[in-house]
Amino acid sequence: MIEVMGLSRTFGKLVAVDGVAFEVHAGEVFGLLGPNGAGKTTLIRMLTGVLAPSQGDARVAGRSVVREPEKVKGRIGYATQDASVYPYLTVRENLAFRAALYLPKSEVPAAVETSLRRFGLEPIQDRLARTLSGGWRQRLSLAQAMVHRPGVVFLDEPTTGLDPLARRAIWDQIYAEAGEGVTALVTTHYMDEAERCHRVGLLYSGRLVEVGAPAEIKAKAKARHRFLIAPRDFDGRSDLGGLVDVWQAGDRKKVILRRDAPVPPGLHEIEPTLEDAFISLTKEAVHAS
Repeated sequence: MIEVMGLSRTFGKLVAVDGVAFEVHAGEVFGLLGPNGAGKTTLIRMLTGVLAPSQGDARVAGRSVVREPEKVKGRIGYATQDASVYPYLTVRENLAFRAALYLPKSEVPAAVETSLRRFGLEPIQDRLARTLSGGWRQRLSLAQAMVHRPGVVFLDEPTTGLDPLARRAIWDQIYAEAGEGVTALVTTHYMDEAERCHRVGLLYSGRLVEVGAPAEIKAKAKARHRFLIAPRDFDGRSDLGGLVDVWQAGDRKKVILRRDAPVPPGLHEIEPTLEDAFISLTKEAVHAS
């Protein structure tokens, strides 16, 4: 449903996205993981036909983002990270307005009723969007992106600023849609959210570092590095052979060493988290460049 082929975007001398290539399959929840400034939003804007690539191409729902950006827009759903709802329209009116952009007039009422039911919005359908909590606004934003029942949906950091319960509710809804065959590409910088995805792509400084299931990403990192817990007084000295990174973690420190490096006394090996894997693989990529 999504095929990205060497996609790049520059802004003057700044390379925001650099030769990215990957695929997302039908019914898959694919997480694009990276820190702020990694290029996630720029990549999403290219894949949704909003921003023209500098190089490369992508096919989204069977259409080229370079040659047919307007047809791409008609076949997808897109929810931006700022919950793009109209504050002085009600929940129902927001859905009706969005549905009318994609559907024949005769189909709009049924689409709105279906979305209100599917996304649990019926109890608040007559409330102005500006009065909603962050969690409800994001749910409305997701419902708007899906009101015309597209086969592909792009969600740009859909849970930013939400509490854990609201974030879980949004992810439950994303998986409910994927269960109906919708392909979802979700950007996030929350490592725990990336664990929920079928596969993730690690984006750093505009380049795709790794792609795979979260367990595969961690296995790749573990094959290349050792992940260790050190006492609080471990100094992380630069002359330690094979040191990749060291940082404070509660009353102890976490240490990453190259796999071929000896383990210093007093350090104990642990299983890496996805965050550990991301740190180790991105630092390796930076060093290689």
